[in-house]
Amino acid sequence: MAASGVANSETFKVTTPSDTEIHFTRLFDAPRHLVFEAMSKPEHIRRWWGNLGAGYSVPVCEVDLRVGGRWRFVNRHPKGDAEFYGVYREVNPPGRIVFTEIYAPFPDAESVVTATLTDENGKTRLNATSKYPSKQIRDMVLSTGMEKGAATSYDRLDEVSMGLLKKS
Repeated sequence: MAASGVANSETFKVTTPSDTEIHFTRLFDAPRHLVFEAMSKPEHIRRWWGNLGAGYSVPVCEVDLRVGGRWRFVNRHPKGDAEFYGVYREVNPPGRIVFTEIYAPFPDAESVVTATLTDENGKTRLNATSKYPSKQIRDMVLSTGMEKGAATSYDRLDEVSMGLLKKS
């Protein structure tokens, strides 16, 4: 599913490898250390995470990037705010990060996200798997339209990563 004409947009794919998982993959033009930086520093996260267009922003972006450290993002959108938070379980820059993710209105529906970044012909391949506590919760997440939002956010992540590359 391509969200726009942004480079590599067509490489974004979402699959469901099991009854409790959603898998995302996307190719980015920048080297993996810059994609990792864009994924892990608040000043960059605010520019791509949940940035779906006019009326969207991230007024709260807290990152304590270490094992046991907490993160919290609040996405402001035209219909209100959406808060997400979790704890980092594994941090191995620039290749792997594992963290929990909770959508605040559903605190008992914690997912575990495993993201890996690999070099691919001078570009970076992101593979991310979100594991949910049940098929019902996974299917509820899929029904929200999150696939389109993730595609747009990853397009923005590619733009932010490329901006970092141009500055280096």
